[in-house]
Parts: sequence; C-alpha cells; structure tokens
Amino acid sequence: MERNTGKRKLWGAQLLLAILLFALLPGTWVTAETETAPFAFHMLDVGQGMSVLVEADGRYMLIDGGGRSSSSFVVSYLQQQGVEKLDYIVVSHYDEDHISGIVGALHVFDCDTILAPDYSADTSIYASYLAADKDSGAEIIYPQQGETYALGEAAVTVVGPASYENESENDCSVAVRITYGITSYLICGDAQEQEETDILNSGLELASDVYVVNHHGSAQSSGFYFLNAVKPVYALLSCSADNSYGHPAAEAMQRLDNEGVSLYRTDRQGTVTAYSDGTGLWFDQEPCNDFSARDADTGEEQDISGSGDTGVTYVCNLNSKKFHYAYCESVNKMKESNKKITNESRESLIAQGYVPCKNCNP
Repeated sequence: MERNTGKRKLWGAQLLLAILLFALLPGTWVTAETETAPFAFHMLDVGQGMSVLVEADGRYMLIDGGGRSSSSFVVSYLQQQGVEKLDYIVVSHYDEDHISGIVGALHVFDCDTILAPDYSADTSIYASYLAADKDSGAEIIYPQQGETYALGEAAVTVVGPASYENESENDCSVAVRITYGITSYLICGDAQEQEETDILNSGLELASDVYVVNHHGSAQSSGFYFLNAVKPVYALLSCSADNSYGHPAAEAMQRLDNEGVSLYRTDRQGTVTAYSDGTGLWFDQEPCNDFSARDADTGEEQDISGSGDTGVTYVCNLNSKKFHYAYCESVNKMKESNKKITNESRESLIAQGYVPCKNCNP
C-alpha cells in the first residue's frame, strides 16, 4: 500500500512538471511569461488603418499610428504599456489611416528618430505631421534599402522600397524586417505588387515568422512569389469590420490560406500581441483562422472556403486546360482568345477537366 501511494505521488509530480514545461513552450498561448518577455510585437486595433508597437529590451518603436478616430487610443495604449519615450517612429507612408496617430504620439512622447519615406503629400494631415515633428525635435531620416537600425537587442532592417520614385505612394512604403534572436517579423505598410517585386529583387532576407499582411489584404498585395519568399508561419491582418475598400480581398485571402498560415485579424480579435524571448514566440490569444473576404462592390463578406461561386477569380486556358490565379505570370502569356475568366470553385473547374497551374498552385 505504501509503495503504491509513493508511486502515485511520484507520477503526480512528473505530470505536474510535464504540464509546466509544456506551458513554457513558445506558441502554446500561455501568458505566464508575458510580463517578463523582453520582446513584444503589438498590432493595435485601429480599425481601417494600421499601427504596430514594438518593444525590445525596454526600447520602443511605433510603426504607423492609425487614423484620426484611433489617435487617442494609440496614445492611451502606449501609456498603458509604460512607454515614456519612443526611440523610433516609422512612418510607412503618408495616408491618413497610417499617419494621424503618429501626430498624436509626437504631441505626447519624446522621440529620437523618425524613419519616413522621401516624398511629400499635399494633405492637411501631412502638414500636421511636419508641424508635430518640428515641435518634437525628432530627427527625420529617409532610410535606404538595406540599412539596419538597433532597437535594444533587436535589429531592424529596411527591406523597401527600392525607390521613392514609384508611381503609387503605397509602393513607396517604408518596409522593415525585425529580428530578435531567432525570431523575425515583416511589416511593409501598404506595399503592393511593384514594391513587393522590388523587395524580392533586392536579395535581402525576407523569411519571417510573423508577417503583417500588406495593404490590409488588398487584391494587389501578398502576391504568390512574395509569400513564397516570406514563408510566414503567422499572418496578422489589420482592417475594420465595416470598411468600404473591399479589404481583405478574396484573392489575397486565398493566397494566405494556401500558404498555410495561422491568421490573426483585428476586425475579429481586436489588438493582437506576439511575445518572444529570442528563442521562440507566443501570442496572447489563439489565431482566428478566418479567411473570409469582403466584396469591394457590395461590401458583403465572402466565405472563400466553400464550393460554388467563391468570389476568387480564376483564369482558365481553354487550350491547355489549366487554370490559374489572376495574378499568375502565365496569364500574361495567354492569348486573349484562350482565356476564360471565372469565379467558379476549384472543385468545379477540376470536375470540368481543368488542372491547376503548378506555378501559382490555385
């Protein structure tokens, strides 16, 4: 009897130890270590906009600040996190939904350096930003692709743009890849096809554990080849539940779904935070993995996971009997007479005798 009791106690102690060890594994969504984690990556719920607070070893970087309606929230959130000074502010580009909260932050927090794109905008919010910077005394730097800045033990590398002369201001977004220990995070503002291509052509390291979805999940962002280079494990999407821009688009969500990412999105989950000790990372909540999209014309949500008309555009080659995503390079090489554009489901096209392209893998 005594021996059995002892065995039960030993087994119970071993079980407790196993549970505690499992709780400490990165990615198990246990929050016991969050207060002491030396690195945190907060994607703030700023509605239809974007704002990310990065903390590394007590140093802080604010990347964008959301729009006017969320400016006070951003300031309040930073104060709750104990921010007294910002080592860096990154202005990805000068759209209102990215820069308004920056103006508010400059009025409240000291800041050493602003990394901003080298172009100007003819808007009142841009003028307010310049005035706030002048009052704050922060140094504005127009970073070049490949430059690296230190934030505590984190390294912040500018991966884009290759040029500030791109036709679209979205494609002039300051894009950065942050590494902390062996973990990595990529955030590229509203970069679309042109900047994504330029970033790919740079030869810089892009593979990242965490990817903030470009341009709120627009159809022209998160291209197949770009995602193939980034190889994200987690994707973070910032958008509002009632936006009229068609964000996120079905095409982008389909590509992310095909990539097999674990998806977080602010319109479903609010503010999302990833923590790291440099050897692994974990989140404050589980992913929603909701890949539903929004129709730009009707504003209605689309479920891209079902059968029938999914809202995803495929291009079929009537000659080769292959079907492709609309962004696939093979589509540009087709004769117009061979193209069939459809929103039919993948299953329906295969049933009709079409086979998926091996390049874009629809």
